[in-house]
Amino acid sequence: MAESTLYDVLEVSSSASADIIDAAYQRLAEKFDPARDANTYRPHARVQLDAVKQAYLTLGDAEKRALYDRKLALRGASDRAPAAATASTATLATLATMAAAPAKAPFWNVPKMLIASALVVGVTGFYFQHQHEQARIEAEKVIAVAKAREAEAKALAEAEQERLALLRERDREMAARREAAMARAERDADLRQYQQDARANDAANRALAAAEREQARRDATYARAEETRIRREEAQAAAASRQQLARDRAELCRIERQRYGRPISC
Repeated sequence: MAESTLYDVLEVSSSASADIIDAAYQRLAEKFDPARDANTYRPHARVQLDAVKQAYLTLGDAEKRALYDRKLALRGASDRAPAAATASTATLATLATMAAAPAKAPFWNVPKMLIASALVVGVTGFYFQHQHEQARIEAEKVIAVAKAREAEAKALAEAEQERLALLRERDREMAARREAAMARAERDADLRQYQQDARANDAANRALAAAEREQARRDATYARAEETRIRREEAQAAAASRQQLARDRAELCRIERQRYGRPISC
């Protein structure tokens, strides 16, 4: 199974132009943006975004892309390297056999032997260089996987922190709503008590006013009765005075008649 490359991460071909690579990066960066609602609870989106950014940092730079393409070319040649090494081994064995056989004709002279040796050394050096490059690539893959796992763990931790923050915020909102409800209930209770007190005071005031009106009515009735009584007593006193005056005058007339033989004042 072929290994995925940075071109596969950006979903473009190895011959894609710089404009296509830029457009692919913009599209994938928007697709895996953690700020999107669809990626809120997808921690892998952040990991994929990091992979897209790493791929663009390499393929978006002309020099880095050229170096990466050479690495891909060496990686493609890695499958052919064991066969080349086997051929080099066979070549050495053939040279050894020919050197051990009785020389009928001196075909392998010194220059030819030097060229063959140089060829063998070159192929062997290429093989070991390829192995070293392959080991380095494998190490980079291990590091990339470790970084991806670390990023995934970090994304999960951040998602958990965001979830806990949302829970804390929801708890704070619920506590605020409860406090507001309690304050509203207290205000309503105070308002009802005030209304009850106001109604009781109003009833007491009405009763007091009615009592005052009743007392005023009674006082007025008593005053009228007292005035009537006084007037009656005054009338009786006046009548008695008139009667007494009449009696006194009659007595005076009687005395005058007795004394003078006739009344003088009557």
